[in-house]
Amino acid sequence: MAASSSPSADTNMKENLSEKIDTGLSMERSVAEDAKPKGLLDKLPDTVAFEKGFHSYFMNPMLAEMEKQVQKNNEILDKMTEEMAAERKKRMKDRMAKHIPEALRGSGQTIDTIMHEVEDLIVYQEADSEHQHKPAELQKLDAHGQAAVMAYSLSAYVSTLDEAHLKKFTAKISSDCQLWLTRLFRFTDSAVVYHDEERKGLAKICKLALYQKYPKYATEGFEALYSRPPVIYISAAAKPGLGNYLCLELGLPMSCICTVPCNTVFGASSKMDVALLEKLIQDDIAAAKTPLLLVAFAGTPVVGHVDNLTRLQDICKNNSIWLHVEGNNLATLTMFSVPSSVMQAKSGDSLTIDLGKWIGVPALSFATMFKTEGCDPTLIHAARLNTFNFRLKLSCLPLWICLQTLGHDGIVDRVKSSVNLSKAMFEDLDKITTIKQISREKDAKKKDSVQTIGDLISRAISALLVFDVVTPTCVFRYCEDVAGPGTMVAQYATANSTEEAPVDKDAVYYDSLNTWLAETLQTSCPKVPVDAVEVDREGVCIRYAPLETAQVKGTTEEDVKEFIRVLKENLSVLDATCLQRKKFQSIVATQKNLILIDIDTWAGLGVVRYIPDMWVSQTDSLPDQGKIDINNFNSEIVHRLKAMDTAFSTGHTDDGDVCIRFGLITDSTDIEELVSLVASTGKEVEESSKFLESMSEMVQKGIMEANEELQKESTHKLMEEGVLRQVPLVGSLLNWWSPSKETVKGRTFNLSSGKIFTTETIYKYHMQVQEEAENSQKKQDAASESSSESSSSSPAGSQNKQDTPLKSILKASKSDPATPNSKSAGAVKAELINQSVASPDVSPEKEGQEVKAVRMAQEDDGADTGSKSSDTKDEAPPASS
Repeated sequence: MAASSSPSADTNMKENLSEKIDTGLSMERSVAEDAKPKGLLDKLPDTVAFEKGFHSYFMNPMLAEMEKQVQKNNEILDKMTEEMAAERKKRMKDRMAKHIPEALRGSGQTIDTIMHEVEDLIVYQEADSEHQHKPAELQKLDAHGQAAVMAYSLSAYVSTLDEAHLKKFTAKISSDCQLWLTRLFRFTDSAVVYHDEERKGLAKICKLALYQKYPKYATEGFEALYSRPPVIYISAAAKPGLGNYLCLELGLPMSCICTVPCNTVFGASSKMDVALLEKLIQDDIAAAKTPLLLVAFAGTPVVGHVDNLTRLQDICKNNSIWLHVEGNNLATLTMFSVPSSVMQAKSGDSLTIDLGKWIGVPALSFATMFKTEGCDPTLIHAARLNTFNFRLKLSCLPLWICLQTLGHDGIVDRVKSSVNLSKAMFEDLDKITTIKQISREKDAKKKDSVQTIGDLISRAISALLVFDVVTPTCVFRYCEDVAGPGTMVAQYATANSTEEAPVDKDAVYYDSLNTWLAETLQTSCPKVPVDAVEVDREGVCIRYAPLETAQVKGTTEEDVKEFIRVLKENLSVLDATCLQRKKFQSIVATQKNLILIDIDTWAGLGVVRYIPDMWVSQTDSLPDQGKIDINNFNSEIVHRLKAMDTAFSTGHTDDGDVCIRFGLITDSTDIEELVSLVASTGKEVEESSKFLESMSEMVQKGIMEANEELQKESTHKLMEEGVLRQVPLVGSLLNWWSPSKETVKGRTFNLSSGKIFTTETIYKYHMQVQEEAENSQKKQDAASESSSESSSSSPAGSQNKQDTPLKSILKASKSDPATPNSKSAGAVKAELINQSVASPDVSPEKEGQEVKAVRMAQEDDGADTGSKSSDTKDEAPPASS
């Protein structure tokens, strides 16, 4: 019983143990599931488990990805919308700002870009050009110039002060400048007005004179002037356009301007004629006009002459006329010893000075000083000679700084240095007999010897006090050699002569020489700058004003000496040219084909024109074709002459005719050789032109003959081949079925012989054969044909002796190709061509047949060698790679 119950007990025990294990596992699962967070889908019944898994593993990621794509697309669309809106706004803004310049559009440029553009404009004349020119030359500023430039920036910055402080500042600056200038130029009891334009001060002075002469002018205007119109007297030596400028500024007609002529009898040529001025004033008073103002010069703008200020001051006082004085010689008022001719300028009513130019400081304002004694302050303000605008008064700040940095000694030293340079120039020019000084004034009485003790004492005192200071403007002119050195004044006509003296025929020519001389001196001596100016009754002159340029250029007396040396070198060339000019004209007159052309504006030996032989007899009535031919001749002659000598150049007359210009010469130049060179060159050009004309006629004739022969050949070909070959499609078919045996024929023209030949030899031998070889071949054609006929009847032994070179080549080609003497087809062809030209005994027909035989033999040899090579190819070992 016990044994039977034991297995069942074990089985029950195992079942209980498995049940406990399953219970424990189920409890563990329940505990784990209870530990997880449960969502909405977890709480659903088991039927929703599939949907739960579907949404969690498939739908949710897809929807998230779709959401990202939609968001990304929305961002792209928003960006495109913003760009379109910005572009629309930009187009609208550009349309509204279309009238605004390109440089001002937008929010402005950077300061670096602007300063770079300013630098290009300063350094280069054309900053926008692709190839920038030579950099501009800027003035090197010293300490005083730098102070003046700094003062302009400082004045702009000071203008930001408050009004009370600015008022005190400008009052101090303007009062100091006014005091210093009036004391410096010995013009006491006066006020100063500053202006940037040179003529602006004179216009304001004229307006002040109008207010004083016409009390009702301020209220009634021009009606106050109608009954007695004013007259302003201006010297004829004034700058052009001064009277027109005053009329425009004052609103006056040009009838209010009276130009006073310069003196033509005594003294310098640019001084005002005082006697004529008195007559003009009396005539205007008699004509119910009011003399208003007189403009005098202490140094005329061009020549530098000083008017008779003492006489002019007396005339102005007697007629109640305002006297205004200006000129470069006013700078000498600052010196300790003032010239007596300039000292009277301080007795005038107003002065205009250009201190910046005289002392070499850039950008200083012009200053006009005027006497205030007896002037109503309200009229001064009405004439704008005074202003209450403190910012405008700051324009004198650079002058205030420079006057203190230089001091009186510095100003005097600079003015005296310019005067000494002018004096050195005058002394050196006095030694040159071909130089005529225009600006220097000399009294004839001073040239005489001193006769009394009083004259000796006065001259000694004048020398000590430097009263006779020379004018700081030097004007001279090259002219014919005069009797003595230093001739100062030209010989003018008498005052009672009604007709002007006839103009010298060489006056224009000497003007051209002086223009050339001025340009040469400008290039050779930049430290002594000169200008070519036009002086009445003198012509073109050379002007040097050290007071205007010496301080800027840094000119010294050594520079003046170098200038004189260069001047003498150029004068030797001018002297030689003027001396040989008459001889040149006489030599040209003896030449048959050369005619002298009168062009006085050319600064050279002269101008000629070459006339070919065929047109020499028709020079008075040349046809249009003749003028064209002669112009072409002269152009070609100048072209050839320039290759030999640069002294020749092309010129043009007033009618446009081309001519040959001779340049300046030296003493060693042979005039006859120059003229003969031009004549011989003209002959060469003429002969070459005749050869070209005959050659052109020969070429035209040859072309016509060739065209006729080709036309005949084409007609003959048409008759032989028929019309069907000329039809496009039918002709191609016939040419394919039965090709034409006609060879290509053409014509060649020999320029040396003027003959026409066929191109058969060229197409036959593929090279051009000389005419002598062709002629020899033609002469030997008959002999070769007869020799060939005789050889056909002769035995074989004799035939072998007469073998032609072509046959020898044929035999050589038939030899064993393995031998070293075997030749290729190209070598055979070249040897054939050479021997055909060298041996004229062979006829072209026979030679052509033998060439064909050579080709056939080479083809046979090539076939044999090919077969042999193919036979040996199997037996030979393979070649190593």
